[in-house]
Amino acid sequence: MLTEPRDRGSATSAPEAGDARAWVPRSVLVVISGYVVLRCLNFLELWWASTAQSGSGPANPGGSPSEYFVHSPTPPSPGLGGLLSNWDGQWYERIATDGYPTGDAIRSPNDAWAWAFPPLFPALARLVMAVTGLGFPAASIAVNLLLGLLASLLLLRILCPAVGAVVAAVAAVSLNAFPSAPLLGLAYSEPAALLLVLLTLSALMSRRYGLAFVWIALLSLTRPVAVPFAVVIAVQWWSWHRDPAGRPAMRVRVASAACALLALASPWLWSTITGIVAGRSAGTRLGNGPLSGTARASSMLRSFEFGWFGGLWRAGGPAVVLLLALAVVILLLGAVLLARRLDVPPELCAWGVAYVVFVLLVTPVTPGVIRYLLLAAPFLATALAALLRNRPSAAKVAGLIVVTLLALWGQWLWIRYLYILDPAPALLPWAP
Repeated sequence: MLTEPRDRGSATSAPEAGDARAWVPRSVLVVISGYVVLRCLNFLELWWASTAQSGSGPANPGGSPSEYFVHSPTPPSPGLGGLLSNWDGQWYERIATDGYPTGDAIRSPNDAWAWAFPPLFPALARLVMAVTGLGFPAASIAVNLLLGLLASLLLLRILCPAVGAVVAAVAAVSLNAFPSAPLLGLAYSEPAALLLVLLTLSALMSRRYGLAFVWIALLSLTRPVAVPFAVVIAVQWWSWHRDPAGRPAMRVRVASAACALLALASPWLWSTITGIVAGRSAGTRLGNGPLSGTARASSMLRSFEFGWFGGLWRAGGPAVVLLLALAVVILLLGAVLLARRLDVPPELCAWGVAYVVFVLLVTPVTPGVIRYLLLAAPFLATALAALLRNRPSAAKVAGLIVVTLLALWGQWLWIRYLYILDPAPALLPWAP
């Protein structure tokens, strides 16, 4: 059961505190209803946009990772079911149905690149396929719809003690209005990663570092995005330094340090496993260098060019980079100030800031950043919900509505112009 919000002891907050217990079950219902409505809206948009999708295929198991990979070809205008596993979904379908190739079975660049995709999400899809007899698209969507709902409810649970059930429910629903939130109903690994991020934050906030260690390890086997948790733990250590009276026992500090070290090493966890299982010579034998999925973390490190900051510097010079940095600082500083006014857990704020900076530093200049930032959406949605703090005015409510409508419009643009294969896949310059 969700925890009742704290009574802040003020005369103006007393009525809200008195109604909090009644709002907790209602907030759960609000979040579930909002989640269902928004996912149905996304499926309607996907069905509507499916008429613009080009045909894909034939299958190209022996092609190059620089080309659009096709595991299951689809005709033009394939309907809703024919586009639920576009893009990365094709790779996950290959892994879920055929497994990872090993040894001499790695005969092409695509065989090696399959190892670039960590195993947790396709393993869950394969389990559902085995239990239910469903095909990959239906099984993966069922998995992700459940994971997305659990993530929304977990965000509600994390926020309730600090901000109250009403504001927490608004934040949890707002999470599902993020422009790339349609991923929660598509064959991508983001829903699993989102849930694991929130599970890790919940464990860190309650100082259950053994559990946090497990969640970080599982996140590393889902997406290589756990590094910012080292910053979250550093924020905790700083708070202990400022308040020695609240400093935990030595064993707790050692456990937190172990979690931070795992987070820093996490990008190499799956690469190490692939090197052992697939054979370290697989990528070099094919002569495809950085396109070898068996050494993706190392190749990304060798080709590191400061992500968006480096890309914009080369394209437009220091003035463009300065504008980007200024925009990021204003956005994140504003979000932190709004969130901290609500006593939002500092771990959630630290994750949001560190993750946004991490994404901009390690990813190239492509629209894919919208997808990557879904894992920062819990923090951004919480900051947005802060507009409802302490008897919100009509202007604040109107502002929240406007931002939500813009985000929903962004979902349609993401679906129609990034996710849909239009024009033909071979002509598309970037992945969503």
